[in-house]
Amino acid sequence: MRIIDQMWVLICALFVFFMQAGFICYEVGFIRPKNVVSVAIENIIAFVITTLSFFAVGYAIMFGPSFHGLFGSDFWFGSHLQGSSSYVIVFFELMFAGTAVTIFSGSMSERTKTKGLIISAIVVGALIYPVYGHWVWGNLYLNQSAWLQQLGFIDFAGATVVHGTAGWIALAGVLVVGPRKGRWDANGRIKNLGRSNIPFAALGTFILWFSWFGFNGGSLMRFDDSIGQILMNTNISASAGVLGAVCTVFFILKNRSFMEAIFSGALGGLVAITASSNILEPIQAFFVGLITGIIVILGSALLEKLRIDDAVGAISIHAFGSVSGILLLALFANQGVLSLSNRWWQLGIQIFGVLVNFVWVFGMSYIMFKIIDKFIGLRVTPEEEEQGLNIVEYSDLYSWQQAIKDRTYTEITDELYLKIQQQNQELEKKSQRLMATQEKERDKIARDLHDGVGQLLAASKIDLGQLKKKLISDGQKDQATRIMGLIDNTVDEIRTVIYNLKPIKLEEEGLLKSIQKLTSQIQKIKDLVFEFQIISPLPLLGEIEMLNVYRIVQESLSNILKHSEADKVILIFDKDKHGSYIISIEDNGIGFDINNIYEGMGMTTMLERTKLLGGKLNIKSQNGKGTKITLEMPYEN
Repeated sequence: MRIIDQMWVLICALFVFFMQAGFICYEVGFIRPKNVVSVAIENIIAFVITTLSFFAVGYAIMFGPSFHGLFGSDFWFGSHLQGSSSYVIVFFELMFAGTAVTIFSGSMSERTKTKGLIISAIVVGALIYPVYGHWVWGNLYLNQSAWLQQLGFIDFAGATVVHGTAGWIALAGVLVVGPRKGRWDANGRIKNLGRSNIPFAALGTFILWFSWFGFNGGSLMRFDDSIGQILMNTNISASAGVLGAVCTVFFILKNRSFMEAIFSGALGGLVAITASSNILEPIQAFFVGLITGIIVILGSALLEKLRIDDAVGAISIHAFGSVSGILLLALFANQGVLSLSNRWWQLGIQIFGVLVNFVWVFGMSYIMFKIIDKFIGLRVTPEEEEQGLNIVEYSDLYSWQQAIKDRTYTEITDELYLKIQQQNQELEKKSQRLMATQEKERDKIARDLHDGVGQLLAASKIDLGQLKKKLISDGQKDQATRIMGLIDNTVDEIRTVIYNLKPIKLEEEGLLKSIQKLTSQIQKIKDLVFEFQIISPLPLLGEIEMLNVYRIVQESLSNILKHSEADKVILIFDKDKHGSYIISIEDNGIGFDINNIYEGMGMTTMLERTKLLGGKLNIKSQNGKGTKITLEMPYEN
């Protein structure tokens, strides 16, 4: 093996190794968050186990000296390998074996014990995968027979050897372990259980697509001018697979998501072209990918109809995709590149090879999973499945926290619910008592001011009125007018403070009349025109709600009085179709920059009161064009 060929195969082996990252991203994206840690770790464990079992036993069975064409031997634990190229080949084939095991473990995600998957990875890596591989590829590195290949069966880079094998193992596994809890409802309708991260799955698809260039390109085992054709066919078939899958969704299965079709179509096209990327023309590769994209989507729909639950779609992609690619090469490839001189004989041999793959792999895998299930247990308990395998298998801290949070909302008992309800009622009563106490304090202060300071001011104003007359008669009219103006303004300000502390009794007068009297009081201080537009009557509100609405309106009008320089205010009362009652207060003043004055206008208090009402407060203001304050609160509060 030339040095450049060794370098090419090593580089391609690394490409195939990178597939493990693609599988993790793809599978993690398609399953629920409570299982993502489990899936990621299981992928690593599966690859490690497969690497060791295939190196120790599997490589010898697959590529060692053949025993009557049934299985190989002699290369146990890497013994009797000769030359550096042998290690390059073993390393390359190790990556293929790891791919086969990773694929089927994803299908069984979210309900399968890690111990069961570890045992199955050992059996697959040491026996099931290499035995069928020996029947097809047993003559790749030694001058000996591989009986399926001698019959004329064509599988260039492992459509059946790797992907078909993985797909049929996945089918056996999901049949034994059963569907995920809640996948179908009582009426047999499929339910979407949710996914963790579709962009992550998209990243995984691109990583797999990229790695497939090494999968197919390295299978040539040499670096020459055939590489370009192989890589081009690989890419064309994947792209055509997307086209076929998406068209199937749009024109045939209109109730399916075309998003999933994009992923499945690309991977199905890649699986199919694995069988024949070295012998097809690009236009032939296009039709292989296009048809496979259709088959993959229809196959997925069939599995769902049969209630076969594949968590990541591996069965339709890898099993059905491999069958499609193996059969279509006999139909589309030029006659001169086929193993047999008759195209229909070639198709017959391709069908036979697929059947051998299915019978051996599915039969052995089904027996394997049944034995594991009987003696060890393949599936976690319903309670563990509900918690998620992140917790059950790996005690992931963040998953525990999420489970506790979810349980708070979804698993509250009747007793706990009543307790929470009683606590909420008690808190509401305490809040109302606190606000009532605050209002009583305001009433007391207002009464004291009114009875004490207010009466004193009234008496002083009468006396000062007499003083004004005397000053005018003494020729000091201007000075008297200025002093009395200051005193009048002071009295008005103090009256405003008193009124703010002790508003009209809302429970007697009602909210609307209280607001109207508030505007009348303001008009005594400043010449403002108030316009009321009562489009919808005010809803029935409790005492606390009325008080909070009144205070928000009062604060808004106070800001207009102090800052706006307006001469007209419009108050609009209406309700909308979304169940909210809206009170709008709009002036024609100078407006202001909310970012600069926001904190200085009592906004904190207004927002707190709005929150108590369960509503929203919106403020729009523009310099020179006035301000509009809108309070939205639930109509049926």
